[in-house]
Amino acid sequence: MRPLRNRLGGSGRPGWAAGATAAVAAALLGLLVCGGLTVVVWLAADTGTAGGALRGGAIAWLAAHGSGVTVGQTVINAIPLGLFLLAVLTLHSTVARVSAGWGVANGVREVGVVASSCAVTYAAVLAVVAWWSPLDGAAVQPWRAAVAGLLVGAVFGASGAAHGSGVLRRQYRSLPPTGRSALRGGIVGAVALVALAGVLVVGGLVARADAVGALWSGLRPGLLGGIGLLLVCLLVLPNLVLWTVAAMLGPGYALGAGTSVTLTSSTLGAVPALPVLAAVPPAGPRPGWLIAFAAAPLLAGALAGYLAVEGAERRALGELRTDVVAGAGAGVFAGSLVGLGLLLSGGSLGPGRLGTSGPDLPLSVLLAISVLAVGGAVGAAAAHYRGRRGADDDATSDPASQDSTSSV
Repeated sequence: MRPLRNRLGGSGRPGWAAGATAAVAAALLGLLVCGGLTVVVWLAADTGTAGGALRGGAIAWLAAHGSGVTVGQTVINAIPLGLFLLAVLTLHSTVARVSAGWGVANGVREVGVVASSCAVTYAAVLAVVAWWSPLDGAAVQPWRAAVAGLLVGAVFGASGAAHGSGVLRRQYRSLPPTGRSALRGGIVGAVALVALAGVLVVGGLVARADAVGALWSGLRPGLLGGIGLLLVCLLVLPNLVLWTVAAMLGPGYALGAGTSVTLTSSTLGAVPALPVLAAVPPAGPRPGWLIAFAAAPLLAGALAGYLAVEGAERRALGELRTDVVAGAGAGVFAGSLVGLGLLLSGGSLGPGRLGTSGPDLPLSVLLAISVLAVGGAVGAAAAHYRGRRGADDDATSDPASQDSTSSV
């Protein structure tokens, strides 16, 4: 994929202007989406005001950045990961397009200028929105919003600027072939593990369709409200998927103080009446065949390590130690990606016992990195010996080799 700069051209505007403009544009897009969703819910409920609906959308958008929402004396800091992904992808792509279209220089220094400008502007926008948006006792502290905006703006402003200007592609190409293959393998391994967890979650929803229907009927959302409720369920679905990954790793996850869900058993209390949470297994022992999924993280790491060695852009066989290190590195990268998701997936869902939810941290993160690293080393060793056997077969069937042997 060519950098956007090559496809769009540019006029050479300063990097600070590109970062600030992109930050404002991305924020407006995010607010528009969240505000539209809450207005749909407001139209269905026929209560409150349009201004209140817009403020509710703004609070949801701020919560997606990890700002936390204060309700009375309780801080709800759980992040709806679906909305978080929409927000950061919007910011990344907007910065990339603006950087490319405005001809930001292809250099690390200029990327830093864009990222700094984006971070400061994005933080300022989030702080202003937080100051404007308090609603019926629910509010976001402006300083929390500013800190969240600074972090998100810096990270995804930098990634967007690097993508748009071509720096990201240049840095990637500068890596050795094994390094590039390790990155690709790590991404595939992490995606494979999360995808398998997603299949389990969807399977749980299908198996407990009656409970999903009962929760949905109990809320009586109507047509427009049902659309809004469906979107809310989709936005929190990634959290459940990552919690299932934590169960595969062993420690499991909690949905309230004193609760635990693992592959072998479930201990739960009252659960929020959100239809998608019907995927959480009811209290009691779980089917014995689910324990087979405990091998999934190791297999995902093995896939990452195998691809790191098998996909290297080289014909010569490397040493076993070199290949195993590359495979373990791919597993560490995959585990780090999964661990980052686990870190973001939990938090407080409300007062009292709901103040604890999500994976067991930091144990789940440490297990994700270590188990996938071990799997990566195993997969790399398998790829190494498979490549050596293939090389031996080629040498045996090489006519030139056979002729030289016969002449001797």
